[in-house]
Amino acid sequence: MSAGDARSVEQLMGEWESLRVTEAYRRTRFMAQRDDVVARWNARGPHGETQSEFVSFRLTRGDMALREILELEVRSDAAFEECRDRLRTLESLDPKESRRTLSSVRETCLDAVRVDMRYRHTLVTTLLHEVRELTSYIEERLAEAG
Repeated sequence: MSAGDARSVEQLMGEWESLRVTEAYRRTRFMAQRDDVVARWNARGPHGETQSEFVSFRLTRGDMALREILELEVRSDAAFEECRDRLRTLESLDPKESRRTLSSVRETCLDAVRVDMRYRHTLVTTLLHEVRELTSYIEERLAEAG
C-alpha cells in the first residue's frame, strides 16, 4: 500500500462526507420550511375539504421521499463508519491485507459517491419540489383568506 493510495481513499472519504453533510443540511432546511408553512396553515384553520386534501396529499408525497432519504442516511452513516473503522486498522494489517482493505474501502466510497449520493440528492430534490408545491399552495390560500 502506498501513501498515495491511502491519500486518494481519504480524499474519497472526505468527498463522501461532504456530500452526506450537504444533503442532510438540505433535508433539514426543507423540513423546517415545511413545518413552518404547515404551522401557519394549521393556525389559520379550519379549512375546506378540498384544501385539506391537497395539503394532505403534498405532505404524504413529501413524507414518502423523506422516509427513503432517512433510510439512505442510516445506511450511508453505517457504511461510512465501517469504512472509517477499516481504515483505522490498516497499519495493523500485513501489506497484502492492507491493500485488499484499502481497495475494498475505495470501491465502497466510489459506489456511495456515484450511486447512493446521487440517488439521495434526487430524493432530497423531490422533497424540495413537494415542499415548494405545498408552500406555494398554502401561501396562496392564506393570502386569499386575508
